[in-house]
Amino acid sequence: MNPEVLTESGKVIFPLIGKFEDFYLAGGTALALQIGHRISVDFDLFSEKEIGKNLLAKVKRVFENKEIIPSVNNPDELTVFINGVKTTFLKYPFPVQNKFINYNGVKLLDAKEIASTKAYTISRSGTIKDYVDLYFILSEKISFLDEIMEMAKSKFGNEFNDRLFLEQLVYFNDIEEASIKFLKKSVSKKELEEFFKTEVGKIKI
Repeated sequence: MNPEVLTESGKVIFPLIGKFEDFYLAGGTALALQIGHRISVDFDLFSEKEIGKNLLAKVKRVFENKEIIPSVNNPDELTVFINGVKTTFLKYPFPVQNKFINYNGVKLLDAKEIASTKAYTISRSGTIKDYVDLYFILSEKISFLDEIMEMAKSKFGNEFNDRLFLEQLVYFNDIEEASIKFLKKSVSKKELEEFFKTEVGKIKI
């Protein structure tokens, strides 16, 4: 694992995430912990269950003596800032395909399955960080594009459209630049675009 991907504030919060047993860590932070490609500044916690009415109270209890600022609180999502760190608890009604990775008592979605969630997100309009994450997954051969699409179809069913995903993967007009602190080589937007055009060109559907 690569704990250096966490900010100092994130390192304080991370060990307590395991107290939320119904949730697992997904997204860029879970991936970065596994492959060490970039600093990650927030936490995305998924559960197939609805967000309970008492979750905010539990957050305040678990993170006592820390500043808690709620941003969103409804049955589908609770987003809070814990000492300035954005932490999202999300109802994510899609079955987990692979075995969790347990790291310091926190359940992490494994890198291959994170790749499928990134594909799903990109097919519905992703951010530059989603493309960066998928770039490292593919360039380091953690997974392959056809494999990622197969898992996405299995995980998301009709909610995932492979053609739309491939179209979005090479369409960068609407993708805004963002500040990313790379821990491996840095990748520009232009490099991402050229890389994905090559990868998509290998796919036959």
